[in-house]
Amino acid sequence: MSSDASHNDNSNSSNTDDMFGIESDVIEQVSKAFFEEARDIFEKFEEEVLKLESNPGDEELINLLFRKVHTLKGSVGAVPGGQLIGSLSHEFEALLNRIKKEHHAVNGECVDLFLKSSRILKVLVNGLKEKRQIYPEELSETIELIARFGTVQFDGSAAPTKASRQPQVHKHVATVNEEDQGVWLNMKQLNEILRVSGELLVLKNFFTAMSQTVDFRTQPELFERRHNEFAQNLAKISDQLQFQVQGVRKDRADLIFHGVPVLVRAAATELDKSVEYVAKGMDLLIDKSLAQDLTDMVVHLARNSIDHGIEDQFERAVQGKSSIGKVTLEVSEKNGVIHLIFGDDGAGLNKERILRKAISSGLTTEADIPHLSDDQIYKFIFNAGFSTKDKVTTMSGRGVGMDVVDTTVKKYGGKIEITSVLGQGSTFHLEVPIPQNIMFESTLICTWNSFHFAIPLMSVSRIISGSLLKITTVNHFRYCQYNGLTTPLLNYQEMLTGELNPDEDLVNRSSVIFINNKSTVIGLIVDNIDGQADLVVKNFGKILGHLRGFKGISILADENVTYIVDPEMLVGMIVAERIEEAA
Repeated sequence: MSSDASHNDNSNSSNTDDMFGIESDVIEQVSKAFFEEARDIFEKFEEEVLKLESNPGDEELINLLFRKVHTLKGSVGAVPGGQLIGSLSHEFEALLNRIKKEHHAVNGECVDLFLKSSRILKVLVNGLKEKRQIYPEELSETIELIARFGTVQFDGSAAPTKASRQPQVHKHVATVNEEDQGVWLNMKQLNEILRVSGELLVLKNFFTAMSQTVDFRTQPELFERRHNEFAQNLAKISDQLQFQVQGVRKDRADLIFHGVPVLVRAAATELDKSVEYVAKGMDLLIDKSLAQDLTDMVVHLARNSIDHGIEDQFERAVQGKSSIGKVTLEVSEKNGVIHLIFGDDGAGLNKERILRKAISSGLTTEADIPHLSDDQIYKFIFNAGFSTKDKVTTMSGRGVGMDVVDTTVKKYGGKIEITSVLGQGSTFHLEVPIPQNIMFESTLICTWNSFHFAIPLMSVSRIISGSLLKITTVNHFRYCQYNGLTTPLLNYQEMLTGELNPDEDLVNRSSVIFINNKSTVIGLIVDNIDGQADLVVKNFGKILGHLRGFKGISILADENVTYIVDPEMLVGMIVAERIEEAA
């Protein structure tokens, strides 16, 4: 009896464990589905809310928002810990339903309320996804919002007007995230790739026929002509294919940053400030693998700028400024690096406040202050948990936004430069290298000793025989005059060691390639110029490690290895040596 009882107990325990295991798996699947659905719901939610400002009686838009909020409310009900999201969604849905049934036109109060609710719902959903406790300020602002929904008043004078517009097919802005590394193609892109692949197939058949029907021994002229035709067509089709594939990976900047104007408007309204947003370079094509990270950084910069930088209208009036603050975003690309310049005309970074906070946080000491540059002081704001704001809200105060910016830039091996003038504003210049598993470079091939160098053509300013240059030596450095500038003139070994080759006839027997990077020009001494080539750049890998002055390697047609010059690194080596020499 007791044996049977024991057996039954163990069996029940096993069944219970299985049951809880199955239930846990189901909850995990339901939660994952909810977070994916929430991401889709919020993707263009704020843009759709803003459309109601110009079309306050648009029933299509109101119905669309109602369906999204209703879906969010229904989906979160099965997710543990989602009660607060459900409560806020319920009040949101109730107001939208009231607008629908009573035929009210959406007013400014509704738009502001919808935008703030969207932001806080996203904060709550992210908190739920991270499985963290709700912060007190999040709970406080959510409760305040829930109460506000019941107090919305309509004047009743606005007549309902159904906007007569055709259903819109919204283009999906593809972004890369952890769950889905795919990219979207439109039909035009797909058709172009299919067309190029078709031409490649024809070319393959041509090559096969050529090798079978033309004998290079008995028909050398015909074989050479066919060979040249094949080579030209292959080069053309390869260029087209590369162009098409690179295009698939890119989106226009205005599509990637489409949510920034909405964010600026919503944040300014919530903080009772007037802010103008100006964007430049929005026609730039940006790699989709960067899209989400670039957007996140700009969002945090914008929130920080509007909350901390831009003063309220009264303060700006006292200082003689325009009552409307200004934030700007400028995007450009140069030599495979995305440049984001985000600025404002606000109060600027207060070094004294930053230093006080840094000292109290243990990031520096009073004794270190005289040795800190402005840039070092400003960059304290990138430390996790660093904030000069006294009150914590869902907008800012926890010191996590700028930490995200710094972490993301470092992830790509980029850098940040900050300039700020107290009372006039701040500018953040972010440089983010474009990650490339396969990188192509149009290069100039040259040799030095037994090494092959490939220099990116975009950085080559001029090629000249060394015998035509007038050389001077100052402080163990060799110089020549180039375009009115005194330009360093060295071979790679001299750049690496900082010691000049004593051979006085070295330059006369050589060629000199003038390489420019930004505003700096250097002269690289090489033995021969071998021609031009489009190369696939490969990383050095763990075995070779890193070689100073180079970004990678490639294999030439004769199977020789060539080293791809990194112009910025090469120029940096010479500049660093000159600084050390001067010191």
